[in-house]
Amino acid sequence: MSTYVPASSLGWLDLDATASEQVGTLLRSLEEPGTLDVLGLGVVRDAFSEMLSPGTSTIQTRLRYFIFLPWIFARLEAQQVPPNEFASRLREDEARLIDCLRHLGPNQGVIGYTAGRDLKRMPSAAYWGGLGTWGLRRLDLSLAEYGKRAAALGRLRPERDDDANATDRRVSMWAGIPPPPEGFLESDGTFDLRPDEAQVLVDHIQWRHKGTLLAVLCGMADGSTNVDYPWDLPTDGLPDQLVEVLRHARCFSELTVGPQHVYNILLARKAREEFGWDTGELEGRELAHLNDWVHLIAERYEELRSWVNDLPEFWSFLAGHGVSGGTQEFITLMVARAVDNPAVFAKDKVIHGHIRDREIRLKSKRARLAHRASLENWNQAPVGGQLNYRWPITKSYLADIAAARPGV
Repeated sequence: MSTYVPASSLGWLDLDATASEQVGTLLRSLEEPGTLDVLGLGVVRDAFSEMLSPGTSTIQTRLRYFIFLPWIFARLEAQQVPPNEFASRLREDEARLIDCLRHLGPNQGVIGYTAGRDLKRMPSAAYWGGLGTWGLRRLDLSLAEYGKRAAALGRLRPERDDDANATDRRVSMWAGIPPPPEGFLESDGTFDLRPDEAQVLVDHIQWRHKGTLLAVLCGMADGSTNVDYPWDLPTDGLPDQLVEVLRHARCFSELTVGPQHVYNILLARKAREEFGWDTGELEGRELAHLNDWVHLIAERYEELRSWVNDLPEFWSFLAGHGVSGGTQEFITLMVARAVDNPAVFAKDKVIHGHIRDREIRLKSKRARLAHRASLENWNQAPVGGQLNYRWPITKSYLADIAAARPGV
C-alpha cells in the first residue's frame, strides 16, 4: 500500500492577533476527535457550539486549566522573562504542571499524561482562545505576541489588594483570580476547584456570555445534569432565546446524522470495489445506525417536518455566522429529502451524487470518494456522528463548578 502525500498546503499572513487566533482555532478544530468534517457541516456546528458554550473546545479537558494557566503566565511576567526565552520557559512550566498532575492517573484529563515533556501541543494552545473569550485574558494578543510583551507587562503589573483586585489603572493582561497555593508547580496538584476559583470563573462566564447555556447552568446549584444532549435538559427557567437556539441545534443535529452514515457506506463500498477490502462489517454497522435514524425521524416527525418547512427562518437565524450559499444549498437538500422519505435515504442516488460532489468541492484531490490515492490511505474508521455541540466538555465543567460550590 502506498503512502498518500497531500498535494496542497495551507498558509496565511499573521497580520493581527484576532486573525492569528481564528486560524489557530480552525487548525486545532480539524484535529479534534469526532470532528472530521467531510461534508462541511462544521461551520453550523461551531456556530451553535459558540451560542451554547462559548470559549469551550473538545480539545480542552478540565476546567481548572483556566486557573492554572493564568498562574503560570503571571509567574513568567513577574520573572520578566525576555522574549527570546519566553517560549522555552513557558514550555518548561507547562511540563512541570504535567509532572505535578500525573499522580492523578490516566483518563483524568491530564493533558500530556502519556507524552509528558515531549507533548507537542501544550495546554496553553488549547485554552488560549477560551481565556480571551471568558475575559480572563484581557488583551487581544496571540500567544506569540504575548510572549514578546510579557516582560514589559510584568514591569507594568498593577498593584492588587488582598482580594486580588487592581488598586491602580496600569495595564493588566490577566483578570484578578485567587493566588496559587503554596508549592504550585513544585508539588502534587489537583483539578478540584477551590470555591473562590469557581466563583471567579462563573462570574466571568455570566458577565461575558449572559443568556448562553453555559452561563445559565453554571449559576444553578447543580448544572451538571446527566443527559446525553443539551436539548434533553428541562427548559423551565431557560430564556426563550436559548430555548430557540436549542430547538434549531437539535433539529439540525438529528437530520444531519443520515448523510454522514451514507458517506461511510459509500466509502465502504468504494473501497471494496477498488481494493477488494472486507468492509462488510463496517457497512452493516452503518446501515444499522441508519435504521435507528429512521426511527428517530419517525418519532420526531412533526417537529422535524415543521422545521424543514421553515428553513428560511433557520438560515436567517444563522445570518452573520459565515455559512456559504453552497453549504446552505447542500444542507437544505439533505434535510428535505431526509424528512420526506428517510427509509429510502440511503438508497437515493441523488443523495449519493450530492455527497460525492460535496466532498470533491471541499477536499479536491483529497476526496476519498473520487480519488483512489486518498481512498487507499483511509484507515476504515467511520467519520462523523450526531452533533452534540461540545456538550460532554460543558457537562464536565459544570460538574467541576458544582463540586466546588455545594448547595449554591
